[in-house]
Amino acid sequence: MYVELKDINKTYAGYQASNHVSFGIEQGRLIALLGPSGSGKTTILRMIAGLETPDSGEIVIDGKVVNNIPASERGIGFVFQNYALFRYMTVYDNIAFGLNVKKENKKYIDERVHELLKLISLDGLEKRYPSQLSGGQRQRVAFARALAPNPHLLLLDEPFAAIDAKVRQELRSWLKEMIEKLGITSIFVTHDQDEAIEVADEIIITNKGHIEQKGTPLEIYQNPQTAFAATFFGQTSQITNYQSFHSFPKVDNVDKAIIRPEFVKVSKKNEVQRFGPSASEGVVERVSFRGDSLELLVNVNDNQIIAKRGLEEKSIAVGEKVDVFIYRLFVTVGEKAMLLENQSLVDDSVFI
Repeated sequence: MYVELKDINKTYAGYQASNHVSFGIEQGRLIALLGPSGSGKTTILRMIAGLETPDSGEIVIDGKVVNNIPASERGIGFVFQNYALFRYMTVYDNIAFGLNVKKENKKYIDERVHELLKLISLDGLEKRYPSQLSGGQRQRVAFARALAPNPHLLLLDEPFAAIDAKVRQELRSWLKEMIEKLGITSIFVTHDQDEAIEVADEIIITNKGHIEQKGTPLEIYQNPQTAFAATFFGQTSQITNYQSFHSFPKVDNVDKAIIRPEFVKVSKKNEVQRFGPSASEGVVERVSFRGDSLELLVNVNDNQIIAKRGLEEKSIAVGEKVDVFIYRLFVTVGEKAMLLENQSLVDDSVFI
């Protein structure tokens, strides 16, 4: 492992921001720390950077314990969410800042800055000031400035938070391509699930100062291991009595069931269904246009369930009675989560 956190603890004024945190990151991977506000993800990032010191435990980078090594000597590049560019410096001087601090020779600085300007597709704009750039361009400059001293590890604290939605989408793809091209180990903090899914090789979910789960985006999305991961990751509806729906196996001591929109099929009463006998009747309470689909809020057995319906399908109105079939759901028992399949999917006897 290139980066390792071993039993890290950190407390602020009685609040434990890191609670026995341990994980490892392989070299060259792009990792997302994903969690709600206050979950401890930024504290982890700042401790790796050397901006905070753990109360106990070890931080290891490239085989070396760095707890007592100053931030400036850890070989780390840091990209802040608010760019943190020097507004009185040109793009060129902002990128060159770290190299000037290291007192590199002018020829090398000039070559490195122009190399990075080309990498971030801003060649020709080196004489501009931050105020003359768009938000996306400013973040690219911040990225280049962090890379200029050739760090071994890149840390990004919500790097797209200050950018509008369309540019944020473009920068996600750009960042992933750049990091893959450079092969630099990178860790970024985000609370945006879509961002983590799209950009990261692996995701580490944080909650109340501890690690809930670590894995690829697909692994975590399809197989959440904890109740929190199942609830937090993705858009969900929660119900207390999942056995009020047809054809699910009984599990003892279930606290709640969690249903994602893609687990649900909503049909009009006059539409033919493959799993008709296992469908439940519901009443549509809300219909919302989401661009590529309609989002439905349906009341089924006194449970409110979110579902989606394609724009090419016949429209459904508020107040309309519909048939609702649930393909699968997660159930939680204590802190654990497990996936249950509707038995109709494998039992031909209930097919129409």
